Amino acid sequence: MRVRVSRLLIFTCRNGQLVCDDPVDHRQFALRPAVWALLPHYTAWREPREADTPVVKQLLEAGLLTEEGSPEHRREETLGPWHTWGTAATYFHLATRTHDDERFVSAAEDTARLREKGAQEPQPEPFKRYGTEPVALPAPDPLPMELGRALRHRRTTRRFAAGHPLSARRLSTLLHWTGGVQHRVDLPGFGVSLLKTSPSGGARHPVEIYPVIRSADGVRPGLYHYAPDIHALEPLREEPPTDEEILHWCGDQSFTARAPVLFLYTAVLERSAWKYPMGRTYRALFADLGHLSQTAYLAGTALELGVFFTAAIRDETVERELDLHWNSEIPLGVSGFGVPEPQEAERQTAMLDGGPAGFSYPRDAWDGLE
Repeated sequence: MRVRVSRLLIFTCRNGQLVCDDPVDHRQFALRPAVWALLPHYTAWREPREADTPVVKQLLEAGLLTEEGSPEHRREETLGPWHTWGTAATYFHLATRTHDDERFVSAAEDTARLREKGAQEPQPEPFKRYGTEPVALPAPDPLPMELGRALRHRRTTRRFAAGHPLSARRLSTLLHWTGGVQHRVDLPGFGVSLLKTSPSGGARHPVEIYPVIRSADGVRPGLYHYAPDIHALEPLREEPPTDEEILHWCGDQSFTARAPVLFLYTAVLERSAWKYPMGRTYRALFADLGHLSQTAYLAGTALELGVFFTAAIRDETVERELDLHWNSEIPLGVSGFGVPEPQEAERQTAMLDGGPAGFSYPRDAWDGLE
Protein backbone atom coordinates (compact mmCIF):
# COMPACT_ATOMS: atom_id res chain seq x y z
CA MET A 1 0.00 0.00 0.00
CA ARG A 2 1.20 3.48 -0.86
CA VAL A 3 -0.26 6.71 0.51
CA ARG A 4 -0.06 10.42 -0.27
CA VAL A 5 -1.35 13.65 1.27
CA SER A 6 -4.74 14.47 -0.25
CA ARG A 7 -4.50 17.06 -3.01
CA LEU A 8 -7.82 18.62 -2.04
CA LEU A 9 -6.69 19.82 1.40
CA ILE A 10 -5.48 23.27 2.37
CA PHE A 11 -3.07 23.79 5.26
CA THR A 12 -2.90 27.11 7.11
CA CYS A 13 -1.72 28.64 10.37
CA ARG A 14 -4.48 30.15 12.47
CA ASN A 15 -4.29 31.57 16.00
CA GLY A 16 -1.07 29.77 16.70
CA GLN A 17 -2.40 26.43 15.46
CA LEU A 18 -1.54 24.38 12.39
CA VAL A 19 -4.91 23.82 10.70
CA CYS A 20 -6.06 21.45 7.99
CA ASP A 21 -9.04 22.67 5.96
CA ASP A 22 -11.05 20.04 4.08
CA PRO A 23 -13.27 22.00 1.64
CA VAL A 24 -15.03 18.88 0.32
CA ASP A 25 -16.61 18.00 3.63
CA HIS A 26 -16.41 21.50 5.16
CA ARG A 27 -14.19 20.38 8.05
CA GLN A 28 -11.34 22.17 9.79
CA PHE A 29 -9.18 20.64 12.47
CA ALA A 30 -5.93 21.49 14.22
CA LEU A 31 -2.87 19.27 13.71
CA ARG A 32 -0.33 18.27 16.30
CA PRO A 33 3.24 19.38 15.53
CA ALA A 34 4.27 15.73 15.21
CA VAL A 35 1.70 15.20 12.43
CA TRP A 36 2.80 18.38 10.67
CA ALA A 37 6.36 17.12 10.70
CA LEU A 38 5.25 13.76 9.28
CA LEU A 39 3.25 15.02 6.30
CA PRO A 40 6.12 16.29 4.06
CA HIS A 41 7.38 12.71 3.71
CA TYR A 42 4.05 11.72 2.14
CA THR A 43 3.63 14.53 -0.38
CA ALA A 44 4.51 11.87 -3.01
CA TRP A 45 3.38 8.24 -3.05
CA ARG A 46 5.18 6.36 -0.27
CA GLU A 47 4.84 3.08 1.51
CA PRO A 48 4.25 3.86 5.18
CA ARG A 49 7.32 3.63 7.35
CA GLU A 50 6.91 1.11 10.13
CA ALA A 51 7.17 3.76 12.82
CA ASP A 52 4.48 5.82 11.11
CA THR A 53 1.92 3.02 10.76
CA PRO A 54 -0.39 3.98 13.70
CA VAL A 55 -0.47 7.66 12.70
CA VAL A 56 -0.88 6.84 9.00
CA LYS A 57 -3.94 4.74 9.83
CA GLN A 58 -5.47 7.68 11.73
CA LEU A 59 -4.68 10.09 8.92
CA LEU A 60 -6.25 7.78 6.33
CA GLU A 61 -9.43 7.59 8.43
CA ALA A 62 -9.42 11.38 8.80
CA GLY A 63 -8.96 11.90 5.06
CA LEU A 64 -5.61 13.67 5.30
CA LEU A 65 -3.89 10.82 3.49
CA THR A 66 -5.18 9.05 0.37
CA GLU A 67 -4.48 5.43 -0.49
CA GLU A 68 -3.27 4.75 -4.03
CA GLY A 69 -6.04 3.24 -6.18
CA SER A 70 -8.81 4.18 -3.75
CA PRO A 71 -12.02 6.03 -4.74
CA GLU A 72 -10.55 9.14 -3.09
CA HIS A 73 -7.45 8.83 -5.30
CA ARG A 74 -9.56 8.49 -8.45
CA ARG A 75 -11.60 11.55 -7.45
CA GLU A 76 -8.40 13.60 -7.12
CA GLU A 77 -7.21 12.47 -10.55
CA THR A 78 -10.46 13.33 -12.35
CA LEU A 79 -10.88 16.99 -11.50
CA GLY A 80 -11.73 18.01 -15.07
CA PRO A 81 -11.42 21.75 -15.71
CA TRP A 82 -10.64 22.34 -12.03
CA HIS A 83 -7.23 20.78 -12.70
CA THR A 84 -6.32 23.62 -15.07
CA TRP A 85 -8.10 26.36 -13.09
CA GLY A 86 -5.82 25.75 -10.14
CA THR A 87 -5.95 25.08 -6.42
CA ALA A 88 -7.41 28.45 -5.40
CA ALA A 89 -10.43 28.22 -7.73
CA THR A 90 -11.07 24.61 -6.75
CA TYR A 91 -10.82 25.43 -3.07
CA PHE A 92 -13.20 28.39 -3.35
CA HIS A 93 -15.80 26.37 -5.24
CA LEU A 94 -15.71 23.46 -2.81
CA ALA A 95 -15.65 25.69 0.27
CA THR A 96 -18.78 27.54 -0.93
CA ARG A 97 -20.56 24.47 -2.34
CA THR A 98 -23.70 23.76 -0.33
CA HIS A 99 -24.37 20.25 0.92
CA ASP A 100 -27.61 18.32 0.96
CA ASP A 101 -28.13 19.03 4.68
CA GLU A 102 -27.45 22.77 4.41
CA ARG A 103 -29.89 24.77 6.51
CA PHE A 104 -31.18 28.04 5.07
CA VAL A 105 -32.76 30.57 7.39
CA SER A 106 -36.35 31.61 6.85
CA ALA A 107 -37.30 35.12 5.76
CA ALA A 108 -38.55 35.85 9.28
CA GLU A 109 -35.30 34.65 10.86
CA ASP A 110 -33.24 36.65 8.42
CA THR A 111 -35.29 39.79 9.01
CA ALA A 112 -34.85 39.45 12.78
CA ARG A 113 -31.11 38.92 12.35
CA LEU A 114 -30.74 41.98 10.14
CA ARG A 115 -32.82 44.18 12.44
CA GLU A 116 -30.61 43.21 15.36
CA LYS A 117 -27.46 43.74 13.30
CA GLY A 118 -28.69 47.08 11.99
CA ALA A 119 -29.15 48.36 15.53
CA GLN A 120 -25.51 47.63 16.31
CA GLU A 121 -23.87 48.11 12.93
CA PRO A 122 -25.57 50.47 10.46
CA GLN A 123 -25.48 49.20 6.91
CA PRO A 124 -22.93 50.72 4.52
CA GLU A 125 -23.83 53.72 2.41
CA PRO A 126 -25.36 52.71 -0.92
CA PHE A 127 -23.45 55.47 -2.73
CA LYS A 128 -19.77 56.21 -3.06
CA ARG A 129 -18.42 59.76 -3.19
CA TYR A 130 -15.04 61.15 -4.27
CA GLY A 131 -15.76 64.75 -3.32
CA THR A 132 -14.80 66.32 -6.64
CA GLU A 133 -17.04 68.89 -8.33
CA PRO A 134 -19.70 66.82 -10.12
CA VAL A 135 -20.30 67.22 -13.83
CA ALA A 136 -24.03 67.38 -14.52
CA LEU A 137 -25.45 65.18 -17.26
CA PRO A 138 -28.41 66.00 -19.51
CA ALA A 139 -31.76 64.48 -18.64
CA PRO A 140 -31.85 60.91 -19.95
CA ASP A 141 -34.19 59.86 -22.72
CA PRO A 142 -36.52 56.84 -22.79
CA LEU A 143 -34.98 53.92 -24.63
CA PRO A 144 -36.20 54.05 -28.24
CA MET A 145 -36.31 50.30 -28.92
CA GLU A 146 -38.66 47.66 -27.55
CA LEU A 147 -37.13 44.80 -25.61
CA GLY A 148 -37.68 41.98 -28.11
CA ARG A 149 -35.99 43.94 -30.89
CA ALA A 150 -33.09 44.90 -28.60
CA LEU A 151 -32.57 41.26 -27.59
CA ARG A 152 -32.51 40.13 -31.21
CA HIS A 153 -30.21 42.96 -32.34
CA ARG A 154 -27.75 42.60 -29.46
CA ARG A 155 -24.28 41.72 -30.71
CA THR A 156 -20.74 42.15 -29.47
CA THR A 157 -18.99 44.91 -31.42
CA ARG A 158 -15.23 45.28 -31.50
CA ARG A 159 -14.88 47.58 -34.51
CA PHE A 160 -15.87 51.20 -33.99
CA ALA A 161 -16.12 54.08 -36.46
CA ALA A 162 -13.36 56.65 -36.00
CA GLY A 163 -14.45 60.25 -35.50
CA HIS A 164 -17.91 59.39 -34.14
CA PRO A 165 -18.12 60.52 -30.50
CA LEU A 166 -21.09 59.78 -28.28
CA SER A 167 -23.38 62.69 -27.57
CA ALA A 168 -23.73 63.82 -23.96
CA ARG A 169 -27.42 62.86 -24.04
CA ARG A 170 -26.66 59.38 -25.35
CA LEU A 171 -24.06 58.95 -22.60
CA SER A 172 -26.52 60.20 -20.01
CA THR A 173 -29.22 57.83 -21.23
CA LEU A 174 -26.80 54.90 -21.27
CA LEU A 175 -25.68 55.55 -17.67
CA HIS A 176 -29.22 56.11 -16.41
CA TRP A 177 -30.57 52.84 -17.79
CA THR A 178 -27.45 50.82 -16.93
CA GLY A 179 -26.75 51.96 -13.37
CA GLY A 180 -29.09 54.79 -12.43
CA VAL A 181 -31.47 54.72 -9.48
CA GLN A 182 -35.05 54.05 -10.61
CA HIS A 183 -36.75 53.92 -7.19
CA ARG A 184 -35.90 54.22 -3.50
CA VAL A 185 -37.66 52.04 -0.94
CA ASP A 186 -37.59 53.06 2.73
CA LEU A 187 -37.67 49.93 4.87
CA PRO A 188 -38.28 50.65 8.59
CA GLY A 189 -35.34 49.48 10.62
CA PHE A 190 -33.13 49.02 7.58
CA GLY A 191 -32.94 52.38 5.86
CA VAL A 192 -33.24 53.07 2.16
CA SER A 193 -32.83 50.33 -0.43
CA LEU A 194 -32.30 51.07 -4.11
CA LEU A 195 -34.08 49.61 -7.09
CA LYS A 196 -32.28 49.69 -10.45
CA THR A 197 -32.85 48.19 -13.89
CA SER A 198 -30.73 45.14 -13.02
CA PRO A 199 -31.43 42.77 -10.12
CA SER A 200 -28.96 42.56 -7.26
CA GLY A 201 -28.72 40.07 -4.42
CA GLY A 202 -30.57 41.55 -1.46
CA ALA A 203 -30.88 44.86 -3.33
CA ARG A 204 -27.31 45.59 -2.23
CA HIS A 205 -26.12 46.87 -5.63
CA PRO A 206 -22.38 46.60 -4.93
CA VAL A 207 -21.35 47.43 -8.52
CA GLU A 208 -19.86 50.87 -9.19
CA ILE A 209 -19.35 52.34 -12.68
CA TYR A 210 -16.26 54.33 -13.60
CA PRO A 211 -16.74 55.86 -17.07
CA VAL A 212 -13.64 56.42 -19.18
CA ILE A 213 -14.62 59.21 -21.58
CA ARG A 214 -12.38 59.37 -24.62
CA SER A 215 -14.71 60.96 -27.16
CA ALA A 216 -18.10 62.36 -26.14
CA ASP A 217 -19.57 65.68 -27.29
CA GLY A 218 -20.05 68.06 -24.38
CA VAL A 219 -18.09 65.94 -21.87
CA ARG A 220 -14.41 66.54 -21.28
CA PRO A 221 -12.26 63.43 -21.89
CA GLY A 222 -11.05 61.80 -18.69
CA LEU A 223 -11.68 59.21 -16.02
CA TYR A 224 -14.84 59.63 -13.92
CA HIS A 225 -16.95 58.01 -11.24
CA TYR A 226 -20.69 57.78 -11.90
CA ALA A 227 -22.81 59.08 -9.00
CA PRO A 228 -26.20 57.45 -9.67
CA ASP A 229 -28.14 59.22 -6.91
CA ILE A 230 -27.53 62.63 -8.53
CA HIS A 231 -26.98 61.31 -12.07
CA ALA A 232 -23.64 63.06 -12.46
CA LEU A 233 -19.98 62.34 -13.14
CA GLU A 234 -17.27 62.88 -10.54
CA PRO A 235 -13.93 63.68 -12.23
CA LEU A 236 -11.04 61.50 -11.06
CA ARG A 237 -8.48 62.35 -13.70
CA GLU A 238 -8.58 65.26 -16.09
CA GLU A 239 -6.38 63.94 -18.86
CA PRO A 240 -7.82 60.99 -20.81
CA PRO A 241 -6.02 57.64 -20.58
CA THR A 242 -3.75 56.95 -23.54
CA ASP A 243 -4.22 54.03 -25.91
CA GLU A 244 -1.27 52.31 -24.24
CA GLU A 245 -2.84 52.68 -20.80
CA ILE A 246 -6.22 51.34 -21.96
CA LEU A 247 -4.53 48.37 -23.61
CA HIS A 248 -2.59 47.62 -20.45
CA TRP A 249 -5.69 47.89 -18.25
CA CYS A 250 -7.65 45.62 -20.58
CA GLY A 251 -5.30 42.72 -21.17
CA ASP A 252 -3.70 44.11 -24.37
CA GLN A 253 -6.93 43.59 -26.35
CA SER A 254 -6.60 45.97 -29.29
CA PHE A 255 -10.32 46.69 -29.70
CA THR A 256 -10.62 48.18 -26.18
CA ALA A 257 -8.59 51.25 -27.15
CA ARG A 258 -10.92 51.97 -30.10
CA ALA A 259 -14.09 52.52 -28.04
CA PRO A 260 -15.08 56.17 -27.45
CA VAL A 261 -16.47 55.29 -23.99
CA LEU A 262 -15.62 52.55 -21.50
CA PHE A 263 -17.33 51.59 -18.26
CA LEU A 264 -15.00 50.07 -15.65
CA TYR A 265 -17.02 47.99 -13.17
CA THR A 266 -16.03 47.36 -9.55
CA ALA A 267 -17.77 45.89 -6.51
CA VAL A 268 -17.86 47.52 -3.06
CA LEU A 269 -17.56 44.42 -0.88
CA GLU A 270 -19.03 45.68 2.39
CA ARG A 271 -22.43 46.41 0.82
CA SER A 272 -23.04 42.74 0.10
CA ALA A 273 -21.03 41.42 3.07
CA TRP A 274 -23.16 43.39 5.54
CA LYS A 275 -26.22 41.33 4.65
CA TYR A 276 -24.51 38.13 3.51
CA PRO A 277 -21.43 37.42 5.69
CA MET A 278 -20.45 34.16 3.98
CA GLY A 279 -17.97 33.18 1.30
CA ARG A 280 -20.68 32.22 -1.18
CA THR A 281 -21.50 35.94 -1.50
CA TYR A 282 -18.42 36.31 -3.70
CA ARG A 283 -20.27 34.27 -6.33
CA ALA A 284 -23.20 36.70 -6.18
CA LEU A 285 -20.95 39.67 -6.99
CA PHE A 286 -20.26 38.22 -10.42
CA ALA A 287 -23.93 37.36 -10.91
CA ASP A 288 -24.63 41.05 -10.27
CA LEU A 289 -21.98 41.94 -12.84
CA GLY A 290 -23.61 39.62 -15.38
CA HIS A 291 -27.03 41.21 -14.86
CA LEU A 292 -25.67 44.74 -15.15
CA SER A 293 -23.38 44.14 -18.12
CA GLN A 294 -26.28 42.57 -20.05
CA THR A 295 -28.38 45.61 -19.23
CA ALA A 296 -25.54 47.75 -20.62
CA TYR A 297 -25.61 45.63 -23.79
CA LEU A 298 -29.35 46.09 -24.23
CA ALA A 299 -29.35 49.80 -23.41
CA GLY A 300 -26.47 50.36 -25.82
CA THR A 301 -28.22 48.33 -28.53
CA ALA A 302 -31.42 50.34 -28.06
CA LEU A 303 -29.34 53.50 -28.59
CA GLU A 304 -27.88 51.97 -31.80
CA LEU A 305 -24.42 51.68 -30.28
CA GLY A 306 -21.97 48.86 -30.59
CA VAL A 307 -21.11 47.25 -27.25
CA PHE A 308 -18.56 44.79 -25.91
CA PHE A 309 -17.78 43.34 -22.49
CA THR A 310 -14.54 41.79 -21.27
CA ALA A 311 -13.37 40.42 -17.95
CA ALA A 312 -9.74 40.25 -19.18
CA ILE A 313 -8.35 43.10 -17.10
CA ARG A 314 -5.24 43.63 -15.00
CA ASP A 315 -6.77 43.98 -11.54
CA GLU A 316 -3.72 45.46 -9.85
CA THR A 317 -3.35 48.15 -12.53
CA VAL A 318 -7.02 49.16 -12.33
CA GLU A 319 -6.86 49.16 -8.52
CA ARG A 320 -3.92 51.55 -8.64
CA GLU A 321 -5.60 53.84 -11.18
CA LEU A 322 -8.84 54.05 -9.18
CA ASP A 323 -7.09 54.07 -5.78
CA LEU A 324 -8.77 50.86 -4.66
CA HIS A 325 -7.67 48.14 -2.27
CA TRP A 326 -8.68 44.55 -2.89
CA ASN A 327 -9.95 44.13 0.69
CA SER A 328 -12.72 46.69 0.15
CA GLU A 329 -13.44 47.23 -3.59
CA ILE A 330 -12.48 44.96 -6.46
CA PRO A 331 -12.40 45.38 -10.26
CA LEU A 332 -14.81 43.12 -12.15
CA GLY A 333 -14.72 43.92 -15.88
CA VAL A 334 -15.18 46.50 -18.63
CA SER A 335 -17.86 47.42 -21.18
CA GLY A 336 -17.07 49.51 -24.25
CA PHE A 337 -19.46 51.59 -26.38
CA GLY A 338 -19.32 53.38 -29.72
CA VAL A 339 -20.79 53.74 -33.19
CA PRO A 340 -20.04 50.53 -35.12
CA GLU A 341 -17.63 50.79 -38.04
CA PRO A 342 -19.73 50.77 -41.27
CA GLN A 343 -18.62 47.33 -42.49
CA GLU A 344 -19.28 45.88 -39.04
CA ALA A 345 -22.75 47.45 -38.98
CA GLU A 346 -23.45 45.94 -42.41
CA ARG A 347 -22.25 42.52 -41.23
CA GLN A 348 -24.55 42.59 -38.20
CA THR A 349 -27.51 43.73 -40.31
CA ALA A 350 -26.86 40.94 -42.80
CA MET A 351 -26.87 38.37 -39.98
CA LEU A 352 -30.29 39.62 -38.88
CA ASP A 353 -31.54 39.18 -42.45
CA GLY A 354 -30.34 35.57 -42.57
CA GLY A 355 -26.82 36.18 -43.84
CA PRO A 356 -23.78 34.18 -42.73
CA ALA A 357 -22.87 34.37 -39.06
CA GLY A 358 -19.48 35.62 -38.02
CA PHE A 359 -17.49 37.21 -35.21
CA SER A 360 -16.72 40.85 -34.61
CA TYR A 361 -12.97 40.58 -34.18
CA PRO A 362 -11.00 42.98 -36.39
CA ARG A 363 -9.61 41.33 -39.49
CA ASP A 364 -6.02 41.76 -38.27
CA ALA A 365 -6.80 39.53 -35.30
CA TRP A 366 -7.20 36.60 -37.70
CA ASP A 367 -4.16 37.27 -39.91
CA GLY A 368 -1.94 34.24 -40.10
CA LEU A 369 -4.70 31.87 -38.96
CA GLU A 370 -5.98 29.14 -41.23
